[in-house]
Formats: sequence, C-alpha cells, structure tokens
Amino acid sequence: MNGLRLPNQTNLRGRRQAFNAFYRYNPRERLPNQVDWRRQGAVTPVRNQGQCGSCYAFATAAALEAYHKQKTGRLLDLSPQNIVDCAQNYGCNGGFMVPVFQYAARSGIAMESRYPYVGVKQRCRWRQSIAVARDNGFREIQPGDELGLKHAVAKRGPVVAGISGSRRSFRFYKDGVYSEENCGQPDHAVLVVGYGTDRSYGDYWIVKNRFASTHLLNCYRWLNFI
Repeated sequence: MNGLRLPNQTNLRGRRQAFNAFYRYNPRERLPNQVDWRRQGAVTPVRNQGQCGSCYAFATAAALEAYHKQKTGRLLDLSPQNIVDCAQNYGCNGGFMVPVFQYAARSGIAMESRYPYVGVKQRCRWRQSIAVARDNGFREIQPGDELGLKHAVAKRGPVVAGISGSRRSFRFYKDGVYSEENCGQPDHAVLVVGYGTDRSYGDYWIVKNRFASTHLLNCYRWLNFI
C-alpha cells in the first residue's frame, strides 16, 4: 500500500521557507562509481508495513537511523509507529516527509522496542523518556536533480525519496534492475541507500522498500536513472 501524500505547492513553499533549504553541492566534484550504505552497516533490515500507508514513516525513520549511525556508531531500530501516531500527517492514510523531520527535531523518535509497530493509527503514546534520536536539520534536493541525489548519497548518506509505486510492473518486480518508462506521480516513499552501474542495464539506484513480502520477493529495488 502506497502512502506518500505530496502537499500542494503553496504549503510546500511555506515549509521550505520555514525549515531549512535546498541541498547545495559542487556539480564538478568527482564521485565514487558506486556506493552502498548497507555495506557500511548503516541500514537496518527491511520490514513489512502491511496494509497501513506508512511508507513515509518507515523511510524517514530509516534515514534517521543511518545518520545516527554515522554520528554515534550505533545503529538504532527506530519506531515508524511513533511517527504514524504522533507526527502531523494522516496516519495510515499517508503523509509527507517534512512534517516527520520537523517532529523528530522537536520531540525525538522512540526505539521500535519501546513503541512497536502495529500497522494502524493509535493515540500518540510518545513521552520524553523514550525519545532516543532527534533530527538536527535536513535539506531538500531539487525535484528531478539526480546529480544532486547522487552527490548527497555519496557524500552525506541515505536519502528519502518519492517514487511512482502504483504500476503493476513495480508491485510484482522480483529481481534484477527494474525499469519503467511510463512513470506516474510520486506516491510511495523509499530510502535511497546507494547507486551503481550494471553492464546490461546501465546506471541504477539501490532503494530500500517497505511493501509486504506477499507482493515482493526482494525488497531492495535497483532503479534506473530516469
């Protein structure tokens, strides 16, 4: 079940002005040919979001996990349920990443063991004593700027991204490099954990996904550059 809900442009402009700005980088800087943050121990195992449209919560929690690992050396298993219940979004009916990062900056996120995932929106049970990780700032990559995304993944770490996940080909993809020319609007949040080049298919992204295992056999997707 997809769960990415993009705000209208008016609200999006306001949020950009209120909290941080676009990611800046040197387009001439040389980057590694391939990156895979799984090999750095910065990515937790794939989990099942079930029938709840909580991909935005899983993806942002996974990003916070990766950066906490970089900063402290500890890989935490953070709680998507905490985000579903407490961040200013639409619970299991979807959400956007910016309010989650803002919530994480204000309140912090609990461990999965202290706030376990149930796959339905509940009353917020967060309290200060269980918060273990906070966000200290984020940047947005310009829409469609794949060089910017590549730079951020190489130089900063995993990046939350919105993709089109409604195509039948996407839902029933099993392995290899997935490619779809007829992409729709982004409706599914994922975590880009790396990139590389395949001899047969060309450039790809390595993406951590959250669909149920009954739909997909391999939850890491290798996506072509658009």
